Amino acid sequence: MKINDHEKNSFYLMVDSLKKSRRADLSDINNDDDIIEELYVDPLDGEFVLKSCLRPNTTMLIGRKGTGKSTIIARLQHEYRKDNDKLSLYIDVKTIFEQSKNFTYDSGPYRNLMTNVDLEKYLIYKTFLKQIIDQIKSEVKTNTIKFFLANISKLFGPNKKTYEIELDNIFDEIEKNEYIDIQILKEKNVSQEAQNNIEKRTENTSGLNLNINQNPSIDFSAKQTNSSQQTSNSSMEEKYSEILLKCFNPTVILNNIKVLLNKIGIKYVVICLDDFSEIEERAMKVFVDTIVSPLNNWSDEYFKFKIAAYPGRIYLGDIDPQKIEQIRLDYYDLYQSRKVTDIQAEAQKSVKKLLTTRISYFCHQLPEYFFDTSKNPIEDYYKMLFDITASVPRNVGWILWYSYQNSIAKDERISLRDLELASEKYFSDSINPYFSQNKFMREPFSIKLEKYHLKELLQSVIAASKSNKREIPNLESKIFQLDKEKPPTSHFYIDNKFEDIISSLELNFFITKYNEQKDQDSQNLMSFFTLNYGLCMKEDIFYGRGSDRKYVIQRRFNYTEIIKKYISNAKQIRCQNAECSHIFSYETLNSLQLFNMLCPICRKGNCEIEHVSVEIPNVDESIQIPEFDISLLNSLNIEEPQYPSSLAQELDCTYQKVSKRSIKLRDLGLLDSEKKTIDQKIGERRYYTLTDRARETYFKEIN
Repeated sequence: MKINDHEKNSFYLMVDSLKKSRRADLSDINNDDDIIEELYVDPLDGEFVLKSCLRPNTTMLIGRKGTGKSTIIARLQHEYRKDNDKLSLYIDVKTIFEQSKNFTYDSGPYRNLMTNVDLEKYLIYKTFLKQIIDQIKSEVKTNTIKFFLANISKLFGPNKKTYEIELDNIFDEIEKNEYIDIQILKEKNVSQEAQNNIEKRTENTSGLNLNINQNPSIDFSAKQTNSSQQTSNSSMEEKYSEILLKCFNPTVILNNIKVLLNKIGIKYVVICLDDFSEIEERAMKVFVDTIVSPLNNWSDEYFKFKIAAYPGRIYLGDIDPQKIEQIRLDYYDLYQSRKVTDIQAEAQKSVKKLLTTRISYFCHQLPEYFFDTSKNPIEDYYKMLFDITASVPRNVGWILWYSYQNSIAKDERISLRDLELASEKYFSDSINPYFSQNKFMREPFSIKLEKYHLKELLQSVIAASKSNKREIPNLESKIFQLDKEKPPTSHFYIDNKFEDIISSLELNFFITKYNEQKDQDSQNLMSFFTLNYGLCMKEDIFYGRGSDRKYVIQRRFNYTEIIKKYISNAKQIRCQNAECSHIFSYETLNSLQLFNMLCPICRKGNCEIEHVSVEIPNVDESIQIPEFDISLLNSLNIEEPQYPSSLAQELDCTYQKVSKRSIKLRDLGLLDSEKKTIDQKIGERRYYTLTDRARETYFKEIN
């Protein structure tokens, strides 16, 4: 049966809705404000995730990109707005932080109070917090007038202006203390000088004897009569937080806003923080310590947060983790935490629910209509989509987008082979550039260095998998007999205690965790991972866990030694005191942490983990551009032409940022822009395309 043009277009719209990055603003589709309710698919039966988020407490949604955090927040807000006693606010943390970098504070009054580098960061953080508070004010005003106007009219009369003035007055109180930080900084400089004098006098009375070897065991023996040395080493972000806490005084928001909102019948306020982990670590700490933690801890549970974050990129400050719920959305964490017996079957079922819901809404068909089931049942497609995407909705959208071009657009149903080819193309286009485009990115050397070492680690894992693929056909073990022709070597395991070392590879979808269990010797707990399906296609590695259930727990798939070798070659610990700069092996980390990373050699500097410096293949500085610009060009390399708001959805940013950066890239001769009409329904728009220079410079090796 031929797929008609209307069905093709409907399927394309369905796929496009899945692969977009922005905050699930699905109301643009069919101008339907309730569409989020129709399209939302909860990862757990009975909408358990949504119901958990609706509980009146602070909740963290933790997952990699595309796992549905923003969609859950959008669904959550939609539900809250049905109530007449709860107020929901939305804060796009990443966008506000990016805007804050163009700060407007006069730096003159701060001169000589801190170094120029610290001052620049401090003013960015101050601007960031000010804009966060402005956004809270804007959200409170907009949403209360939109959803609680009747209550406002009863209290303040038909003229809402009276209410707006009272709201403005509350936030004006915050601005009165806006420059109190200058006086605090002056006082701190005086007290710091006094503290330094005390330290000099007490230094001779403090004895610290530490024996340190370059092996994993360190003997610490210490006698200290004074701890001033350690307390003086407080980090800059702690100082920032302490000062900005007094500057913005969140108790003003707590008390006065609470009183006002209670008057109009609001029982509590839910603040949704999207893209929380996308800001730099110091900014995150300042934000949590100054705004989030005080509002959460001091408000008698009036303010509650729903926070979307990445695994391993979370800071809670003074928030008690026992009093918040953490919902992890990557499939292993999600289903394992619910004690599901067959985790992968449950994840596969979620892919089926997702596709059934979306295809039904957009195409008024069952999924079977668009897949070639003449040779393979539809369940095989769900399984392969799970293997390729790890049940990440955005990844499902991308795989089907590539598959659409090779099949449905050509009047053919999607085959398993189409999915395989799509997985390789998606890996090459969207995942691998994390490494392949590294040399073109204008970013700190430390970041380039970390990526370089991580790529070396990944290459070592790939080499081990290829070695196993060659060796297994020659083995006599019964466990391998059924798989000798095409031995799958995509899965491996490592000692659980080294899991953090490869967390960046997982965060960026090069690998995915799928299990935890004891190793073959039943001694240590092991974390089991699978290589990305598209990576396996590209590297000619057979994907799978083998026919025998004991296949993947064989010792040859234990890559712990690869991780240890990586640590030995790539990571070290260095004292940050310029007069010392002593280097310790990474294996000494646990022992150094016992003394808060205080250097045992000089007893003054703090030790920090760093990557061993090596010569990195680089390109001329004239063609190095910011990471965002690389991502923008890469998006056009995948699909062109595109208009600003479409690119913004792909890049998870505002269309204003896309427009601004596009002007820079056009001036560099890397993209062209033209106003034209492609879709009559949309009308004329400005579209961007890559220039030949951009393709030749940045994508020649990839394409």
